[in-house]
Amino acid sequence: MKKPKKPATKKDKTQLYLVLKGEYFNEILAGTKTEEYREFTDHNISRLGIVEDGIFVGCREYETVKFQLGYTKDAPQMVVEVKEVVLEADEDAEEFNIDNCNFTIRLGKILERTNC
Repeated sequence: MKKPKKPATKKDKTQLYLVLKGEYFNEILAGTKTEEYREFTDHNISRLGIVEDGIFVGCREYETVKFQLGYTKDAPQMVVEVKEVVLEADEDAEEFNIDNCNFTIRLGKILERTNC
């Protein structure tokens, strides 16, 4: 995917929802993990990026993210403030791909906890 000509953002009215493994869920809950990463895949681009005419132009903005620990019924969940979503890429990257960039979700305060 081509690099953007100018950064863009899009305010998303829905809350981002992500499932985590126990290690990462517990680190966020303890406050020791302040960023969550996602690969630059088509699935994550559709949820975290803004694409216009086949060109990545920026990242969506979310107010919160709901993290869930695994896929079990009544799994622990927490709602966390999202400071920003950014795409981090190698400086010499001419095009974005899974090998040279990833999404970084910068986290703020834990706002809600369920079954934690």
